[in-house]
Amino acid sequence: MTSFAALRAERQKNWRAELAQRLSLLVNERRFVEPLPDQVWLFGSRARGDWDGWSDTDLIVVAEEPGMAERWADHLMAAGLGADVIAMNREQWQALPSHPSAIWRAVAEQAIPLLGQEP
Repeated sequence: MTSFAALRAERQKNWRAELAQRLSLLVNERRFVEPLPDQVWLFGSRARGDWDGWSDTDLIVVAEEPGMAERWADHLMAAGLGADVIAMNREQWQALPSHPSAIWRAVAEQAIPLLGQEP
């Protein structure tokens, strides 16, 4: 691995750890106010590792009910954790690996869990 690639990998690792820590703080703060989402996933260029200076943070929030997922998506955006935060219920998330769109299938395949369990 070249020194640039190693530096990039280290930067990505540190960035992901900071994001997970900030998410954990938000979840701990809000857990007494409302039920927690099932899962939060990182996807897109930040998950794949091919991000650049223009990349934003793409997240998916999965919850039992769409309204709960939407509220958590709003919390994550308000806290500055994600620029694009998509709310999904459990059924929508579970259907992604067989979605007709190759884009959504790739999202399901490449997503990295930040909160909750893997599919």
